[in-house]
Amino acid sequence: MAYCCTRSKAPSAGRLSSSRPAISSSAGRRRSIRRGEFVVDLGRKELYTRISEIDRLWNAVLGAAYRPYPHRVGSLFGGRILELSGRDRGPLRGMPPQLLCAGGIDLIRGWIDGAIRRPDSYERFWHQRVGRRFSHALAQGYWEKFRGQPWHALPVPEALAGGEQRVSHGFAAVVQSLQLAARGGVSRQHSWRHPALGTGQLTDRLAARVREGGGEIWLNAELIALERSDGGRLLATIRRKGANLTCRAEAVISSLTPESLDALMRPNAPDIVTRHKRAVMLVYLFLNAPPRFPHAWLEVNDPAFRAGRISNYAGFNGDMVPPGHSALCVDYFLNGDDPLLRSNNDPAWIAQALAECSANDLIDPDRLIDAMAIRLDRCNAAASWREEQDSARTDLYDRLTAYPGLFHVHRPGADWASFAGLCAAKAILTQDRKDFDRRADPGRSY
Repeated sequence: MAYCCTRSKAPSAGRLSSSRPAISSSAGRRRSIRRGEFVVDLGRKELYTRISEIDRLWNAVLGAAYRPYPHRVGSLFGGRILELSGRDRGPLRGMPPQLLCAGGIDLIRGWIDGAIRRPDSYERFWHQRVGRRFSHALAQGYWEKFRGQPWHALPVPEALAGGEQRVSHGFAAVVQSLQLAARGGVSRQHSWRHPALGTGQLTDRLAARVREGGGEIWLNAELIALERSDGGRLLATIRRKGANLTCRAEAVISSLTPESLDALMRPNAPDIVTRHKRAVMLVYLFLNAPPRFPHAWLEVNDPAFRAGRISNYAGFNGDMVPPGHSALCVDYFLNGDDPLLRSNNDPAWIAQALAECSANDLIDPDRLIDAMAIRLDRCNAAASWREEQDSARTDLYDRLTAYPGLFHVHRPGADWASFAGLCAAKAILTQDRKDFDRRADPGRSY
C-alpha cells in the first residue's frame, strides 16, 4: 500500500500540520513492475475514455507516451484462439467447422427450448439465446472464473428478464449476444490507448507533479487507524519504518475499499462478511522469443485449464517488452475458500502456468528466461458498479458520510476512481462537498 501526505510546513513531533493539510491513501494496484529489461502491469489494465475530464488529464500527463493499440482480444478454447471481434478474422471468428456445426445445432435447440419455457438461471437464459457450445467457446468459462460464480447459480439478467425473448437469428446475433453477456453491454469505445511503459508511467508522472507541488509520497506505509478529533479534524495513524506517526488533517482522500475504511474507523465493530472473498494470483513468464499471438490478452474459456486470462504486454504497442521477446501474465482468479489459496509455493504456480501455456502452444518453455508470481489477497478483479448498490454497501456509505472531511474514492475502473479523486480535490479546495456527493456517488454508474 502507498500513502501520500501533503503539507506546507515541516512536521513537528511526528505530526503533520499546515493551514489545510490533506492525506491521500491508495491501494497501489495501478503500477508498473520492472523486471530486467521488461516493464509489466499488475495484471491486465485498461484505460477507458468514458469520462472526458479524465481522458483530457491522461492525455495532458502522458502526451506522446499515451499510445494507441489494437485492443485485440481472443478466446482460448479447445486449443484454439477464437476472436471476440470479427475485425481481424471475419464474422466466423476463426471457429473450426466442427465447432460451427455443433454450435449451430445447439443454437437451434436453445431457440426451441426458449420457445417452450422461460429461463430459470443466467446459464439457461444464454444457452437458449445463443446455444450451449457458442456460450462455452466465447464467454462462459472465462466469466465464471473471473466472477467466481457459475452461471447456473446466477439469476436471469434483470434487464432482459421482462419477457424479452425474441432475438435476431444468425451468427452475428450470437456473437453480439455473447458480448452483452460478457460485458454487460457493447463497448462504445472505438479507440484504445495505453502508456508506453505501462500504467505505472501515468502514476509516476502524477507523483512527480505532487512532489513538485511540495507534497510527500510515503511508500510501504500502512494506515492503521482513522478517527475524528475534537474540532472535526481527522487523526490518521500511519505505521512507517517501524514507527507510528499521527497526522492531523482537515481532509482525507482514500481509495481503500469501504469495508477496510469502515474497519479502521470502527476497530471494535464486528467484521463485515462480504459476499465473495476473492484473490488473484499473477504468474509472469518472460521469454527470449516473440509472442505467438498478437492479442493484447486472451480470455481462457476452456474449462480444462485453471487460468482465467493471459495478458500479452507486447500487444499494447509500447516499450514494455524488448524486441524479439515476450512477457505474459497468467491470471488465476480465486475465491476465498479455494484450496489453491493455501499454497504459497511460487514455483508450483509458475510450473502450472508454464504447463497450461505450453499445452495450448502459446509458448516454447525452453525459451523461458525469467518468471515470477505475485499474489493479491482481498482483490476482486470483477468488481463493478452494480456491486456498490446493495444494501450493505449503502449502510457503509451512510456511515462514511458522518466524517465530513473524509472522501472515499474507491470505484471500479481507473477512470471512475480518478474522476472521484478530482471531485474530492475540488471539494477540498472549495470547502464544499455537495458536488462530490452528487457527481462521485459510488452507488451509480457514471
